[in-house]
Amino acid sequence: MFGVGCCGACFVLSFFFLASLGPNQYGILRNWVTGEVIADVYRGGIHVIGPTRTFITFPATQMTLLFSGEPGADKGVVETRTGADHGSGYDDDTDANSGGQPISISCALQYEFVTHLLKDVYLDFGSYEASRQRSILLASNMVSNTAQEFTPQDFWTRRQEIAQRMLSRIQEVLLRDAKVNATRFEVLKIDFAVRFEDSITAVQVAEQQKVVNEYDQQVQAVAQSIEVLRAENQAHITRIGAQAEGLARQQVANATRDGFNMKQGMKATKYVQLKHALGFEEVQMGQYFKIKSVQGQEGQSGEVVVGIPRVRGPMAASPKTEL
Repeated sequence: MFGVGCCGACFVLSFFFLASLGPNQYGILRNWVTGEVIADVYRGGIHVIGPTRTFITFPATQMTLLFSGEPGADKGVVETRTGADHGSGYDDDTDANSGGQPISISCALQYEFVTHLLKDVYLDFGSYEASRQRSILLASNMVSNTAQEFTPQDFWTRRQEIAQRMLSRIQEVLLRDAKVNATRFEVLKIDFAVRFEDSITAVQVAEQQKVVNEYDQQVQAVAQSIEVLRAENQAHITRIGAQAEGLARQQVANATRDGFNMKQGMKATKYVQLKHALGFEEVQMGQYFKIKSVQGQEGQSGEVVVGIPRVRGPMAASPKTEL
């Protein structure tokens, strides 16, 4: 009986001296009698803590804070304003008077506890949930403040730079005021006022139309250049054709002239030979040409009998000549 009693007493004492932590939990010891907090940090497993101490637990993993209008978000979207940009062409009267455009930022943040600062977290906030709410407030304020350093169009052209700047500012303020370390930050969505988005759309459409018109002008310039080149080439072709036609006519005329001259020269030569062969004088040759002329008249057929003066030579015995 005594042994059983001793075993039971040891079991009860062990129960009061042992405590366990989950694999993804940090724990710091707090004396529930005196309120003293030990700076040592424990993680996962069963630990001997003593009868008057208990673990204050914190997550050992990275936590995510979601700022969005979606269900389950830790806080709604961050409502803020951008910085003013009077030379952009987008700012309306509201922007000029207030210093920026209304903007709604949906974003997500991941952070983790720093082990050597867990005691300070507990002393400052009293619990993990209170620490979490403080981190949400600080992060949302820093997102709002940083957004005002950028112009509206920066949220299209420099969004990555904006996200990096916000992460840097959040890291600084959370480490200083919430004793946690921000590791990642992402801008999920940015919404502008409908009026401003409509003005952006109108400006972008006008700019795109300007580009289209410029390209159209370039196309027309190329088309006109092609037409000018075509007209110049056609002029060259016409000039070359005219020169060729003129040269051809000149060569044909020259050939005709040369042929006529050669023919006439040959006729003259043969008539001279005929004159010598017949023994004609100049008068007889004149009569001969007249006879040839009569024979060559249109409609003339049959023999032509003419009288010519007597000639000397082989044909002197004949008073008439029949041709």
